[in-house]
Amino acid sequence: MKRIVPLIFLLGFVFPQSIIDTLSVTVYPEFADNRVFLEYKFDNNSLSEYKFDIPGDVDSVKYIISSNSSKILEENVKINNNSLTTIRQNGNHAIYIFLNKFINNPGPRNFAYTFQSYQDIRTLIFSFQIPFASENFICKVDNILMEKIQDQNGLSFMQGITENSSFLEKKNLSFNYYNTHGLGSIQYATNITNKASAIEPRPTAR
Repeated sequence: MKRIVPLIFLLGFVFPQSIIDTLSVTVYPEFADNRVFLEYKFDNNSLSEYKFDIPGDVDSVKYIISSNSSKILEENVKINNNSLTTIRQNGNHAIYIFLNKFINNPGPRNFAYTFQSYQDIRTLIFSFQIPFASENFICKVDNILMEKIQDQNGLSFMQGITENSSFLEKKNLSFNYYNTHGLGSIQYATNITNKASAIEPRPTAR
């Protein structure tokens, strides 16, 4: 009699279910320019290998690993079959996934992304950086409660935390807002600073 092997067993055999203790996924809408990029961050102290689903239409992916020895590995990564496999190396891992590029004009912005991991995650943190001078910014990750926070650099985020995310569980991320100026946040902040400097009165000599 032929034995039927469950699909989930095969997946677990091909991709061992290593556990990530804490993974943060941060979405930056139009930060440095009119693109959207995501940042995956986690610590790897066990030389485990992790795997994530990545959309096929990404612009580029940059992988950075830093450690206490001050050694930094930085390389561009090619996506094969819509998936990314992490590098086996101790240190702080940061993966930057560059996606959509909006038109450089004022107008509405809409974005959707599906996160999927091939391993269990004990603590999964989702954050959205709120673009400068955006109006009616709304973000969502399924039914996770999102709260506004501010980091040490003064950037504002909407953040939600979920515990015990399981193998192959999908999370649907989305945001929408109105870009009133058509620029990325850094471009907008630079313009405001330059305008403020231009109108400062020059000191007069006595």
